Amino acid sequence: WGIGMDFFTEVAKMRAGRLLWAKLVSQFNPENPKSLALRTHSQTSGWSLTAQDPLNNIARTAIEASSAVMGGTQSLHTNSFDEALALPTDFSAGIARDTQKYLMNEAGLSRVVDPYAGSYYLEWITDNMVKKARQLMDEVEAAGGMTKAIEAGLPKRRIEEAAARRQARIDSGRDIIVGVNLFASDEESDVEILNIDQKAVLEQQEERLARVRKTRDDDSVGQALEALHECALTGKGNLLELAVVAARRRASLGEISMAME
Repeated sequence: WGIGMDFFTEVAKMRAGRLLWAKLVSQFNPENPKSLALRTHSQTSGWSLTAQDPLNNIARTAIEASSAVMGGTQSLHTNSFDEALALPTDFSAGIARDTQKYLMNEAGLSRVVDPYAGSYYLEWITDNMVKKARQLMDEVEAAGGMTKAIEAGLPKRRIEEAAARRQARIDSGRDIIVGVNLFASDEESDVEILNIDQKAVLEQQEERLARVRKTRDDDSVGQALEALHECALTGKGNLLELAVVAARRRASLGEISMAME
């Protein structure tokens, strides 16, 4: 569940999701009322982060994380400010992690359940979102279900349409991205980024793999992979259990995948 920059919309999105889930699941008359609860993991948006003035992304991530907490997420990942430039450094990842600590321990946001309940504005956004989501869900149902809809290219088309509308709003200035289409700066930010030597990583991985294959019991690995292959072929047995056995005998991920393929 990705969290973007429109604070109130993101709060409403999670509330709308829970409402839709509860209504859909209630049709099956669940024996356990906990089945009606939609538990959610949220991640702040990487798309909303900018390469321009990247330190501003710290504030963006804090706002997005706040909307996730206000919306009632159960689990949260906060992106690093440099993710528009490269993989996170230990320094930037630490700031992202600490952002959650501030929201929880200093701001106290996690002490309140659904703090926006009763807000006319939030209830209005939530209601509209539920109605529009239902229209899309009905469209998928009319297409014969999600598998048929995917085969017909329906979700892809809707995503592309939404992306095109969003980009048009940015290009026209209707949607503001500070530092990009408003308050843009000519100064280049000097941010230390994580540089990875891909060749060195490949060589290290190949060396580790060769070392593992040299020290493992090949007969035992072969038996585990054969059992996995047979299970995939016949459908008899537990694929996950057999994959764990193969991994413990030091079969590689590639070998496990090939056995099933």
